Amino acid sequence: MILISPSSETKLELAPPHATLWMLIDRPSSGTLPDAFRQPLAARGVAVQRHPATPSTPEVELTVRTAESVARLAAGTTRRDLELRWTLMHAEPVADRLRRLEALAAEARRLPEEGLERATRGLWLDAHAAARALWPLGTGPVHALAAAGELSSALLRLSCLMDEGAYPPAEQLRAQATDTRIGQRLGGWLDDLLAGVAGDAAAGRRAVNASLQVLEEVRIVLRERYSDREWLRSPTDYELRSRR
Repeated sequence: MILISPSSETKLELAPPHATLWMLIDRPSSGTLPDAFRQPLAARGVAVQRHPATPSTPEVELTVRTAESVARLAAGTTRRDLELRWTLMHAEPVADRLRRLEALAAEARRLPEEGLERATRGLWLDAHAAARALWPLGTGPVHALAAAGELSSALLRLSCLMDEGAYPPAEQLRAQATDTRIGQRLGGWLDDLLAGVAGDAAAGRRAVNASLQVLEEVRIVLRERYSDREWLRSPTDYELRSRR
């Protein structure tokens, strides 16, 4: 049994409405569980139960998964996979005599170099595409809402990915990225971006005008690992050529 959230790192203003626990079990042992868990596990590989709050306990979401399915997911580089990696790296054991969490967290930290580059490249290209669509922010913020969300989320995920090799779920991105190397360069710009989306035209224009410099600041950090990769140096050219 492991505690997924709230973890000891959760900031008070981000406290979730319920506690989330995972019970990891070996696939052969899943047949010993009650029907409420065994049947969903056999059909979907996961079973979820919600337990309402009581006067002495919070609402609890209990997820039962096989350890094999979690390990398999943590081997990939999709958004779901990388969020799972981060979750395993930051979860806390409640009852774990077999030390499954320790083994899974150690595996989550070993993202192959080619997988890390693939995830980084995708986020960098997403950030560039979103930055090109940010220009309405200073005059018609409603038309830049999607671009602002895509740009900020891509950069925040890059911030955590470069420091930890994974990134958290969306609701924790800003808080967890704050102290990363990239995140420290984004703070004031993200404030302007948020104000611009909320209707502050002056802040929106500042965010648009600074967006290319922000991307350059991020590129400086990425260059330390990826040197002069074409996708990093010329993302637009790379996308055009790679789609032929």
